[in-house]
Amino acid sequence: MWKQKSLLSLFVASAMGGVVAQAQDKRVVPAPAKSANIDGVLTDGLLGKWIAEYSADGSTLNRRFRMPGDPIGAQFRDRHYAGWLERLESAEFERLGLDDRIDWIALKAEVLHDQQEMLRLRSRQEFAEQLVPYADLALQVGATREHGATLPAEEVAGLLDRIASEANRLARKPSDALGSDGDDKTGKKSEVPSIDPVLALEAADLIDALSRTLESTNRFLDGYDPAYSWWAAKPYEAARAALASHRKALREKSAGISEGDNDKIVGVPIGEEGLREHLRHAWIVYSPEELIRIGEQEMAWCDREFAKAATEMGLEGDWKKALEQVKSLHVEPGDQPKLIRELAWEAIRFLEGNDLVTVPDLAKHGWRIEMMSPEQQRMNPYFLGGESIIVAFPTSGMQHSEKLMSLRSNNIHFCRATVHHELIPGHHLQYFSNARFRTYRDAFRTPFWTEGWALYWEMLLWDLKFAQSPEDRVGMLFWRRHRAARILFSLNYQTGRWTAEQCVQYLVDRVGHEPSAAAAEVRRSFMGNYGPLYQAAYLLGGLQIRKLHEELVQTGKMTNRDFHDAILHENHLPIELLRYKLTGVAPSKDSVPSWKFYNFEK
Repeated sequence: MWKQKSLLSLFVASAMGGVVAQAQDKRVVPAPAKSANIDGVLTDGLLGKWIAEYSADGSTLNRRFRMPGDPIGAQFRDRHYAGWLERLESAEFERLGLDDRIDWIALKAEVLHDQQEMLRLRSRQEFAEQLVPYADLALQVGATREHGATLPAEEVAGLLDRIASEANRLARKPSDALGSDGDDKTGKKSEVPSIDPVLALEAADLIDALSRTLESTNRFLDGYDPAYSWWAAKPYEAARAALASHRKALREKSAGISEGDNDKIVGVPIGEEGLREHLRHAWIVYSPEELIRIGEQEMAWCDREFAKAATEMGLEGDWKKALEQVKSLHVEPGDQPKLIRELAWEAIRFLEGNDLVTVPDLAKHGWRIEMMSPEQQRMNPYFLGGESIIVAFPTSGMQHSEKLMSLRSNNIHFCRATVHHELIPGHHLQYFSNARFRTYRDAFRTPFWTEGWALYWEMLLWDLKFAQSPEDRVGMLFWRRHRAARILFSLNYQTGRWTAEQCVQYLVDRVGHEPSAAAAEVRRSFMGNYGPLYQAAYLLGGLQIRKLHEELVQTGKMTNRDFHDAILHENHLPIELLRYKLTGVAPSKDSVPSWKFYNFEK
């Protein structure tokens, strides 16, 4: 897609020329300001200002440059990352205090990761352009809106007409974009190569973005530029329809997803190399293979505990029978919100009674309950949490089989095991604290901190005997095993070892999910705009915080309340960087992931 020469020449010839020059100016990022000097150490707080500025710069770039494959936007982003790396190197690291050192390291890691993700996105767009050869034409049209490029309306109409012609041709036979492989040994023309479903979906997404570009341009010009309206109104409508047809053909003929098909699961695995880069960014020292071993070891622990609970229930250690019995224990329709409120306050009383964490009064009363729609439950069959807890439960409009599965998936003991994950001390208390402490660290948002914190509490409450019955323990173990399974199925999928269908079946067979819930979980994981490590981060992040608890609380260096309050007050950080702060050990400038937080069984 990066046909910069022709596009840049077009932009330079227009009012965009000054912007191109500015994009090439190395002064885009200002020189660093010095903070006050106290006893030879630069006062903490300098990097917090830089991080806030870096986030604002990124927001401006994303708001300003929206076209896929825009070469002007690419130049600005290249200068953005290069300028910030240069700015970070200008800081006198050895004179920074502990907090600023941590923030310096985290910011540099974020800049490098964002830069790498930008390059990966460009590569994906180039990959998709194989099936969308008219993308360059759409960008030329979009430049009139995005950058004020001067094109006669007659030329714009011609470009739109060419887009419509190409898109309609490829809608009839998408593989024509790839051409043929030439003559085979018999002298006959070889078959046109088939289209990989992942490539087809990438191309369909690119067409969506190009359609938005053309729609925005048309909305900007139509009715305001009489020449455009006269020349381009009909060509635009033809181009829009042709793009829709081409997109539909790619999804149906090449990816095998018919319009309205909400069941098929097709994701885009990031691959081994991409996964390792994301692990470095998350400050995880282990390889994907080692993380899979962690998942397997945690699954084995769950199996042993499940057998104990099933035996106490009189079921001879059969975890499937125990799980089946627990799934049948649900409240009557209409009573689920009452149950959620009771469970939320039970958890708060337990926390305060054991002096585990500070829960401000406003946080206790600052959450709401919402009910989840049937459509939302297709992507997430259980409830979600944060400022509101969004409750999944059958609705009157569901099919009978869907109602039964929703009842079973949201039974009393499953809920008791996770309401505290979603509300207090989990996500609601996190979000309450995030809005009040080190808010600039939102730039380092990581599921290892967000989901890891909530999962850590599930483990700590297990250790503190929060579960009152074997049925309660089965509820907690279901989720614990679910998180271990997330490590296994997500990493095996992202590295290309498992298919989506294998992931679904694994959740049914090894975790005990209802089939529809298992499919929703996998669909959410791979089609819900989550990062490739998000699902694995729940248990892995929880294990990291648990190891910190072992190092600091169990050794008597901190109380439970001080430890948990300190984590909330630090806001988002990779857990290894959080460890530097809690232990008071200053990291060096060249610090890299090195913390081994898990003990493998021999």
